[in-house]
Amino acid sequence: MTSKASDPVLRVENLRMRLGGRFAVDDLSFQVTKGERVCLIGPSGSGKSLTAGAILGIPPPGATLSGRIHINGLEVGGVRATRRPAAARAGMVFQNTHAALNPLVSVGAQLREPFMRFHGLSRREAQRAVVKLLGRMMIAAPEEVARRSSAALSGGQRQRVCLALALACKPALIVADEPTTALDVLTQAEVLSLLRESTGTAETPALLFISHDMNAAAQLCERALIIDDGRLMESGPLAQLMADPQHAFSRELVSAIQQDAVASTAMAAPRHEMTR
Repeated sequence: MTSKASDPVLRVENLRMRLGGRFAVDDLSFQVTKGERVCLIGPSGSGKSLTAGAILGIPPPGATLSGRIHINGLEVGGVRATRRPAAARAGMVFQNTHAALNPLVSVGAQLREPFMRFHGLSRREAQRAVVKLLGRMMIAAPEEVARRSSAALSGGQRQRVCLALALACKPALIVADEPTTALDVLTQAEVLSLLRESTGTAETPALLFISHDMNAAAQLCERALIIDDGRLMESGPLAQLMADPQHAFSRELVSAIQQDAVASTAMAAPRHEMTR
């Protein structure tokens, strides 16, 4: 099957994942089109990260999959990531940056490989592209960082390198699974800004952003999918879901955001001396 211009970048149909004697993902269907940034939101244990693993071709050991997954119009359901054609591979950005990067190889060497493989650049051209991309990722002294091991970088730097690595592979889709959870508030905002600038246009990859944080999703995505107990509970424009949430978890998230906003407003309000 070949990809057509009208195909969604990602189409998931009736996905089921059986794990440990139960369906951890059950009859899940949705799609992401070119130019979209879509968030998949749910509580801990809802199946959102398992869904990400199925889409990326890295399900947990012992999992049994059924249903269909298409990336760029190509059927990849049940096919391991390493066995997928290049056109059907998605970029990955995960919370655990230590696991995503090889500490025994320099950052520059890891980033050069996709530039040479997918862009057809020479080693010297690829090195220049690496430095330029690291600069775009708001990394100071990119030439120096390219020479370092990932183990010598901060958490925020590693996450930016992971995003750079995903972009360098020229994917049609990036799946970001809780990419800001382990970061401080300032670095979270910077990474969300980079994700927004690097995805969701006609020239950049579509984004599936997986999180339990609707506040972060609201800064990034236009459409939301609410998942719980492995099932899709609610979906639609994010602004609409925040204005009128239907599912219990959606209501909890929106209520928490509203409470935070009230608290922030109260803290920012000027204090006046009381006079009689």
